[in-house]
Amino acid sequence: MTRDPLDRYYTDDRLAGRCIDWLLDQYAEPAVVLEPCSGGGAFGRAAMERMDGVIVRGCDIDPDAAPGYPCERVAAADWRPELHGSWPVWIITNPHYQGIYETIADMRALQERVGAQVLALLLRATVIEQVMNGDDRPHALAVSAQRPRWGGPGGAGLASGDTCGSVLCVWQRGHQTTATTIHGLGDWRPRGRS
Repeated sequence: MTRDPLDRYYTDDRLAGRCIDWLLDQYAEPAVVLEPCSGGGAFGRAAMERMDGVIVRGCDIDPDAAPGYPCERVAAADWRPELHGSWPVWIITNPHYQGIYETIADMRALQERVGAQVLALLLRATVIEQVMNGDDRPHALAVSAQRPRWGGPGGAGLASGDTCGSVLCVWQRGHQTTATTIHGLGDWRPRGRS
């Protein structure tokens, strides 16, 4: 089996919704949600369903992605979203995994560039050890006990190492991390086989 050339494995809407719910329990509600690497737009849709009046913007290199909200067709590292005023901003995404550590650095740079209070990246559990051993550790991890099955153009039809668990890694702007807190993300899909 081959991998999807654009590394597309779209986040399940239920998992994206649970991530947004968890963030709302932990942090002040934003006025703007940015979803780089938006793919199918699961995080942006979940934000719009849960927050009245939230402004959602995205970017993705995939010209066929259809998130259902304004989405520029550029790589996240090159994205310069226009923000007006000093509104609270969250960045949340499931980034592509080709060059994941460079992608994390790009997302941290985007966080600083736009002044986002929260950066939340849904990462494979297999990358967490290296993230935690780096100099720029997240201040919180929300761990999913339920393994995702990725959909979209990639997903089960193509070879994928994405059968491991997921962890929502959160960096808070201006927060110096001395100890990362670990939380349970909670169930996001019904238990048992369907």
